[in-house]
Amino acid sequence: MIVVNSYRLENKAVFLFVVALESRYCPVCQTMLMQRGTRKRVLCKSDSEKQMLIIRRLRCESCKRIHHELPDCIVPYKRYGASPIEAIVNGADEVCGNNTARRIRAWWETVKPYFLAILLTLVERFSVSFGKPPAFKEIVRAVANSNNWVFAHQLCTRSGATGG
Repeated sequence: MIVVNSYRLENKAVFLFVVALESRYCPVCQTMLMQRGTRKRVLCKSDSEKQMLIIRRLRCESCKRIHHELPDCIVPYKRYGASPIEAIVNGADEVCGNNTARRIRAWWETVKPYFLAILLTLVERFSVSFGKPPAFKEIVRAVANSNNWVFAHQLCTRSGATGG
């Protein structure tokens, strides 16, 4: 369970602190993670609405990797939250501009076969069950927590052919 505590500074900014209550284990080597610090993360709910999240950075003492404690409202390496991205993937355009919506849809169509293959692997290997069909947040969380996320430098959704 992840708890989000909010704090308002002089009626101007709202900071949301994200903290998990359960034990944290490295998805790579299963060693206990230790808190290393925090970082700020801006989360867009729409073009006009943004939130500032304070995310804990965790370090594995065994493999020395840094991990971030992300709530399920965040899609790793994306500015928009999980709900707006899910709405865009399902056809909504009013969440953001047309170009952003087009790029998000192109990203999803590119990674979806890979993500679904990860889910099948998790089902076969660990007897994990998912919804039928699995929800967007469920897919994102399973891929991120299994340490199988495709990073931006490994995948490019922009090309000269699409005008982006």
